[in-house]
Amino acid sequence: MNKRVLLGMSGGIDSSVAAMLLQEQGYTLIGITFIFSGTDADNHHFLNDARTLARHLNIEHLTIDLRAEFEEIVVRYFIKEYTKGNTPFPCAYCNPVLKFHYLNKYAVEYKCNYIATGHYVRTGYFNQKKYLYQGLDPDKDQAFFLWGLKREIVDKLIFPLGEFNKIQIRSIAKEKGFYALSEKKDSLGICFIEGNDYRKFLEKRGVKSKPGNFVDPEGKVLGKHQGIFNYTIGQRRGLGLNYNFPLFVAEIRLDDNEIVLAKYEELYRTKILIENYYVIDKEIVKQGVALHVKVRYRLQLTACKLNILSDTETEVELLEPEAMIAPGQTAVLFHDERLIGGGFIKSSK
Repeated sequence: MNKRVLLGMSGGIDSSVAAMLLQEQGYTLIGITFIFSGTDADNHHFLNDARTLARHLNIEHLTIDLRAEFEEIVVRYFIKEYTKGNTPFPCAYCNPVLKFHYLNKYAVEYKCNYIATGHYVRTGYFNQKKYLYQGLDPDKDQAFFLWGLKREIVDKLIFPLGEFNKIQIRSIAKEKGFYALSEKKDSLGICFIEGNDYRKFLEKRGVKSKPGNFVDPEGKVLGKHQGIFNYTIGQRRGLGLNYNFPLFVAEIRLDDNEIVLAKYEELYRTKILIENYYVIDKEIVKQGVALHVKVRYRLQLTACKLNILSDTETEVELLEPEAMIAPGQTAVLFHDERLIGGGFIKSSK
């Protein structure tokens, strides 16, 4: 059996420990590091970390510059979603369209039967087909970000960290003598935005929004906003209003340049329309089996029914209402702990 694995390496602790675990399991590794954004100076440290580990483990290492592709595909999508009044989710878009697409491309080129990353996700079988499952650590589970991966990719995937929690991973790094690695902080926020301030990023790209009105659900003017790109659904802080009860962003009306504010109890929705969806297990959806959905990474699963409307749109009917459902974000579907699919939120009611 071909036990060659192409491993995505970021230079961080997760992919580094994944490399160690795969070697222990007898796999022959090729590490690959993608450059998605930034200058050569910006990328210097994580590239050096990945290369240094590859040398230490005596594995081949590739560096692939995808900055042009990332700009054209992911950054363009990110900006476009904001100009539509949506809140984009670049990771969910990047993973199937760019990152895993190129992992698969180079796996084929270098004759690797498997693809691995440091995601906290498990794989398993249902009706003799391979699926992704939530990682055992609920605080680190990352299946939520991988709903768009097609069958040809899923069949090749290995996730060495799916059965571990973060404390265990840090302990493994320390036990193997990688003390600095064991204390390395996790990267947070959007990878291509310095300081995680998307507003400054949009301004630098020439994307500006004009001041307009805050209104209540009936259209009564409550005050002035500083441009719709500065706000997202569910936002409470930074509104610049003084009322004797809390108000939250409930809706963004792009055409009227209005932001609707409401009390928290008015944010609950029971139906979500999702577009550009993907379902890996079509049979279970056709059978009407009870599913669960997540509309935010840190949110618990909510029981739901799925009503397929067309090849591009489907409706998620929530059996319990959820608040702060933002267009542009994703609704991710599970059958127990098994990842079924997902899509981008178009609207809710």
